[in-house]
Amino acid sequence: MCVLFNQLIPLIPGMENTKTYSFQRIMAIEDSQIDQYVIEQMMKRSNFAEQATICGSAKDALDKLGELNDNKDALPQIIFLDIHMPNMNGFAFLSELEKKYGHIKDLMSVIILTTSLDPIDRTTSNSYSNIKMYLNKPLTIDKLQYVKSQLGA
Repeated sequence: MCVLFNQLIPLIPGMENTKTYSFQRIMAIEDSQIDQYVIEQMMKRSNFAEQATICGSAKDALDKLGELNDNKDALPQIIFLDIHMPNMNGFAFLSELEKKYGHIKDLMSVIILTTSLDPIDRTTSNSYSNIKMYLNKPLTIDKLQYVKSQLGA
């Protein structure tokens, strides 16, 4: 299941939200509920993205991207991707993304967000053209600032 967190919901009805965001839309693919919570909190505290969709599995994320496939303006600009997940890992997700939605994959920057320190995972990441960086968990505001500086927002 994927959950959308829309940051533009005013805290007080009738009041305009004047926050500015680094990115309009991001997606996080993360099976750990604790890491999902951390990602959600970091997005809210950092004004990193106007909308954050958090998917609990790679399959759910592929389904969501399939729904957005015909509307390129609705696609996430950034995907934070965990590597080690049950059923379909992050690399299998990237392969399926290429097969099913190869025409849109390069419209989204992928950032590996993982606990893995395995050099093979880092090397494998380098073989995918849309992976822009490899970060270790936990996600922090400093890491989001780094992403912002590197991706030019």
